Amino acid sequence: MKRRKRKAKWYLLYRKENRDAVYVYEPLRKYELQSRLRRGWKVIKT
Repeated sequence: MKRRKRKAKWYLLYRKENRDAVYVYEPLRKYELQSRLRRGWKVIKT
């Protein structure tokens, strides 16, 4: 029996880079989101 993969959800992420606000809206899986959070991104909207 095959295992189903989790679908990616769309997340709006925010981070400050060199005093500029950077926004990214992209589909991420849970492990991808956790990686972004560790790198300093913050979730604004799911």
